[in-house]
Amino acid sequence: MSLASPIHERDFYHDGRGPELQRVRWKHNGVILHGFEFYNPDDVYEVANLKHLILHKVEAHAMAGEEVHGDIRATAQSKAAIFRIEESPWKRSFQQSHLKSCHHFQIMFYDEIYDVICESISFGSGKLQKQQAG
Repeated sequence: MSLASPIHERDFYHDGRGPELQRVRWKHNGVILHGFEFYNPDDVYEVANLKHLILHKVEAHAMAGEEVHGDIRATAQSKAAIFRIEESPWKRSFQQSHLKSCHHFQIMFYDEIYDVICESISFGSGKLQKQQAG
């Protein structure tokens, strides 16, 4: 098993299960994964509390339900629901020429686990707007 570092624990966290996914956002006419809109576990589900995360320069992604994923990194020792996977066998399985500045991130939502290879992740409040596309 490769090492995993918890990241962004204050912005995106779990209480046994991850944040509640509200919408997956795509860019380039639905071709490239762009980010997610979500509520953290202790948020009141009102539009004023909606948050988003943006994935920068996505190269690969996969999604699995938490019942079938098999390698969920979130644990009771940390509230983090995003982990950077070091020395990832999954990342190494791809052609490396475009991945030098990329990392494998595992993002845990309430019922879905996303594994993403991208350069970075950033956060904001409210809906993910088109002008935030990058």
